[in-house]
Amino acid sequence: MVLYGVRNHGNMQTDVFIAGSGPIGAVYARKCVDAGLRVIMVEVGAADSMTSKPVASLDASRLHTVEFPSGHVLIPGYHKKNQIDYQKDIDRFVNTVSIPTSNVNIPTVDPDSFQATADKPFLFMGRNPAQNPFENLGAEAVTRGVGGMSTHWTCATPRLNPLIERPILDKDAPTDEKIWDELYTEAEDIIGTSRTQFDKSIRQILVLNALRETPNRTFDPLPLACHRLADPGYVEWHATDRILEELFTDLEKSKRFTLMTNHICTKVSMVPRLKGPGGEQDQYEVGAAEVLCLLPQGEGRKDTDPPFYITAKAYVIACGAVGTAQVLANSQRPEPLLDGENEDDKTIIETPLTPNLGSYITEQPMTFCQVVLNADIIAKVDTEPHRPDWWVQGVEDHIRQYPQDPIHIPFRDPEPQITSPFSIDHPWHTQIHRDAFSYGAVAENIDPRLIVDFRFFGYVDPSESNKIVFQKYYSDAYDMPQPTFKFQMSSEDRKRARRMMDDMCKTALKIGGYLPGSEPQFMTPGLALHLAGTVRAGDNRKETVADTYCKVWNFDNLYVGGNGVIPTGFAANPTLTSICYALRGASKIVEKLNGKL
Repeated sequence: MVLYGVRNHGNMQTDVFIAGSGPIGAVYARKCVDAGLRVIMVEVGAADSMTSKPVASLDASRLHTVEFPSGHVLIPGYHKKNQIDYQKDIDRFVNTVSIPTSNVNIPTVDPDSFQATADKPFLFMGRNPAQNPFENLGAEAVTRGVGGMSTHWTCATPRLNPLIERPILDKDAPTDEKIWDELYTEAEDIIGTSRTQFDKSIRQILVLNALRETPNRTFDPLPLACHRLADPGYVEWHATDRILEELFTDLEKSKRFTLMTNHICTKVSMVPRLKGPGGEQDQYEVGAAEVLCLLPQGEGRKDTDPPFYITAKAYVIACGAVGTAQVLANSQRPEPLLDGENEDDKTIIETPLTPNLGSYITEQPMTFCQVVLNADIIAKVDTEPHRPDWWVQGVEDHIRQYPQDPIHIPFRDPEPQITSPFSIDHPWHTQIHRDAFSYGAVAENIDPRLIVDFRFFGYVDPSESNKIVFQKYYSDAYDMPQPTFKFQMSSEDRKRARRMMDDMCKTALKIGGYLPGSEPQFMTPGLALHLAGTVRAGDNRKETVADTYCKVWNFDNLYVGGNGVIPTGFAANPTLTSICYALRGASKIVEKLNGKL
């Protein structure tokens, strides 16, 4: 195991190569290493979010210059929401994918200053000239760093509704149900899902009781990947570190695992393997992964040094819904300009080896508001019948310590975490809670104990016309092909989103009034950060990129992972389902490489 890269490396060889260190890449790594396979994982970002765990025995060669408790080893990919400085600044977490250029005139600029023109807008900060703003997912973003999105996700881990949201893995319904139940159970175990960590929350109980008065509606604790600490006022949110832990703390497993940070997988070499009966090349394999060191000076390299190559028996691209498709597109990107082409053509990369790449994408429409709890709900802090002992004791202690406080809820009372499950009658996912996102900030003169957030997530039906494409000649900050969205909601999608907004408003007003400045609103498309379908998996080659084990069609040794593999429209948080796909894909790799296939 090498945390910060490999000094002075040349080309490398391993059993399994993984691009991306989020929870999906981590699951692939964990299952493969557990099975005795060697794994090299590359991550474009840094390991900037750490925790420490005890290791069985100390080996001085494995210790780093960062100080941590004696007998412990650093585990990267820790949830940043556990750190105070990330609690209220979501902008620190992500990088926007596609920003249209703008030629809007600014009349107050000094007339002698350099200005953009109608036909030549500025291209600074990765602006995308090919992006139509009316087809953009303007808030869609990516995270670069060990742990990926799991370092700041809400940790919500619901199972998808089997009637509408959940994909089909087996055409026999009972078999399909059994497969999913087994996968979900293992996924919940590996990420640490719980529905009980907020049971001792006064606000949780009060809000749940109020909402459960709604006829013909179910409200339950939100399933979350977290656990309550010894000090019950705090919770630890789970992330990639939980999945990778044994690959760092177990000395034998750590010998089979290498994590290279600040390294980007730019492409994989796609080479013909067999020829079909008609002579066409219909079977391919990956010969190597091309990797570029982004901090060459730290390894004694030069900025001009070329990429190096990692060869493996199996390759997993799990760089997020955008990044995974981007690597596959770049692997088919043409060389320099062809005759008759120029940069103004805004031509997109054609992907004949993965013809459905980027098609049928989905993203969730999202509504949001905040309410200030009703006075009668707050009064029940002191009058609610059958209050448990911990409740009574907590309130008495708070009154004793803060006799002038008009609210008798302890300052460290856990926030509510509630959901109303997706259903046929209410086909959207709901989160009724408090979370650390900047668009949910609370005014300084409002007591935060009174505030509850409502975030409702809808779904869109997959459509071939909704795409993410990659530009031949425009590149992002990493010199990878610039992603461009072509996304529109259908008429039915829009009507469903309107119904969702109406339901959120009615539900919110049952427990409080709107917080000024946080009245009900639709959020910018893409803000849910649940983009899917970019490398969709399924049993129909004509509409998918990979099979149900996430092996790319027509490739012998190439696998994909992440939310991009989910082929259906869904409203719930997708991470748990994506972990299920990773478990399924990893099992196939292990079976094949260990000679069981």
